[in-house]
This record gives sequence, C-alpha cells and structure tokens, in this order.
Amino acid sequence: MRILFIAAQAIRSNSSVTMMNLAFINGLIELGHEVEVITAKLPNEHVAIDTGFKVPIGIKLDEYPLSNTFNILSSKQKKRELRYTVVSAIKGLIRKSFYKYSIYDSQKSWIKNVENIKSNKEVYDLVISSSDPKHSHLFAEKLLKSKKVSCGKWLQLWGDPMYLDITRQDVIFRRRLHKEEERLISKANNVIYVSPFTATEQRKIFPKYAEKIDYVLIPYFKKDESLPNQTHGENLVFGYYGDYNTEIRNLKPLYDAAVESKLRLLIRGNSDKPFKSKALIDVKSRVAIDELEEVEKKTDVFIHLCNSKGTQIPAKVYYYSGTKKPILFILDGETEKIKIFFEKFDRYFFCENKKEDIQNAINRIRFSEYGSNVTRIVEELSPAAIAADLLKKIRV
Repeated sequence: MRILFIAAQAIRSNSSVTMMNLAFINGLIELGHEVEVITAKLPNEHVAIDTGFKVPIGIKLDEYPLSNTFNILSSKQKKRELRYTVVSAIKGLIRKSFYKYSIYDSQKSWIKNVENIKSNKEVYDLVISSSDPKHSHLFAEKLLKSKKVSCGKWLQLWGDPMYLDITRQDVIFRRRLHKEEERLISKANNVIYVSPFTATEQRKIFPKYAEKIDYVLIPYFKKDESLPNQTHGENLVFGYYGDYNTEIRNLKPLYDAAVESKLRLLIRGNSDKPFKSKALIDVKSRVAIDELEEVEKKTDVFIHLCNSKGTQIPAKVYYYSGTKKPILFILDGETEKIKIFFEKFDRYFFCENKKEDIQNAINRIRFSEYGSNVTRIVEELSPAAIAADLLKKIRV
C-alpha cells in the first residue's frame, strides 16, 4: 500500500512521541508498504532538536517549518546566563497560559503549511495522522479537504485523548474539548488509541462512533539484545528515564525507597519539581537520545511508572519490552485493570506506588532467582507485529 504518515511532532525532536511515530513507520515499512512522511521542522537551536533519531532510509520526508510565533516562544539550546533564564521562564508562562485557554497548543498554525504543498492530486491507500500534538488531525483534515491528496481511508492515531486529558479539568473548558474531539472523530474512517482502557472509555463517551474506535499498543522503538551487566546483588543499577511532572506522575515513593534501600538509581527526565542527586541517586533533566542510550547501557533494571490517574499508559514500558533487561512496573492510578492487562505478557515485576511495596520489589529483583521470561524481548510488541495489528483492525 501507499501510505502517507502525518506527524505534527517534529520527527527530529527529543520526545517519546517521536519514538512512537518512528516505530509505527518502521513497522509499516517492514511489512512492505511504501510510506511517505509529512512532519514539522523545529526552529534552529530549539531545545528539543535531537539529530540522534534516524529516519528510515529511502522514505520521502517533507518537513514544514513551525510559525514565527512558535519560534519566538520556544526555548533555545546552549544558553545559561541569567537574562536568558528569565526570558525562558517568561516564555514558559506564556506557553502555559496559551495551552490553558486553547484547545490546541501554540504549534497549531503549522497546519497553514497545507497551502505550501504543491497540488499533484496524490492518491494514497491510507492516510495516518498521529497525535500528539492533536493538530496533526487538523492538518490531515485540511489537506484532504483541499483535494491535493485523496485516500482510501483516513486513520487518526491518538496518543492522549482530548476530553479525558488528566491535565485539563476545567468543567466549562472540557465541554469545548468534548465538542471538538467529537467533530474530529466524525471526520475519520478509523480512530485508534494506544491504550485499551482509553478506547473503552472513548466508546462510552462517543457511542455514535463506537464502531470506528479501537486500539493498538505502542511498538517497541528498537530491539536490544544486550544483557544486564549484573543480574543480582546490591550493586544493580536501576534506571527511571522519563518526565515526572507532579500533576501526572508521583516519583517520590520510588525516590524515598531508593534512599532507604541504598539503591543505585539513575533518573533522567524533566519535572516541575525535580529531585536532587543524593548518595547513590544520580538525577539529571532530559537528555538527547544518543546520551540516553549510553546511560541505558549502564542500567541493569528499567523502571516504568504509571500515571497517577487516567487511562493512558506511559510509552516507556513498550520501549523497554524490546530489551532483555528486567522491568520494574510501578502501578498507580487504576492499578487493578492495568495489572490484569499487562500480566498476560509474563514479563514484568509489579508493585504498587508505595515506598514499602517498591522496596519489596527492589529486593525481589536484587536477591531472588527469576526465570528467563522476565528478560525476554516481547515480540508481540515489535514494530511489524503492531503495524500488522493496526492494519487488521482498520480492515485494509
């Protein structure tokens, strides 16, 4: 098939969304499909630029710039002086205020690039618009409406939903979110979420469109056959690599458990209330993919932390499932159904997001014998397997 993949998240940006998009793209290519990509291009020196992400060789990639307004409001790299720090903080407040009162974020004007696409009346078997950000779907809608592109089916691939977004709880504003989300869903042939729990809730919220709503899991980003440097003992290195804004994830029980257990713990990720390095705990903000890969080589056990509430599953658990290292799966939010769903993979060490429970799980990994099942690569989550499941569910 000929497939157009629209990713409003720049394909060369340091983001878990980038990893998800590249995994889906690689899976479709592995199945023998021709994939073309339209994506955003970040301003020069933008803080999120990451050239470590490699686009599959041979695909057609069209990058369209974000607006001047976004460029002005964006944070830049390699500047640490006081004046820059103050300006960066002000920009952050403006972006936060914009997001608080707008359905879409400050990148939304990117969809105007549809006007810059030369009209060759291209025909695709499938158009996939992938969010976040959600204006990917607006871009696809505008592109198809312009008649510059036509397709057999339009698939919306959703990360986070709108109405159920746990960071946006204002009652009046949520009505606007509900209305716009329903409008978008009505336009597509298929709507796929990356959480089974979200898909279930979305069918209840939008019963009129329940038949077109389904889910697939996120593919692992790449296969890593390397084994842990150590398999037992107090010198095992545990790693948590992800953001932990307190509104979404509660990392404190892990941090406290690590301190009391004298755990060698590496933390890499952004937060509104970042922890400090302490004793055997090394804390830094988000790092580029190449640097992260070097840190992961030193890691014996990966840590996955669930969101405090909501139906979304952080993508890290899928990426780590492409490795042969143990995974500590810290349950939070709707713990029971999450555990039941992921137990079927027979791959993870589960515990509740409570200090004592985390300590017990750490000691199980440190001092107990465990089978090869918890160090297997989960092939059910490979890019090709997930891409095949995706195409099966939309019947193409």
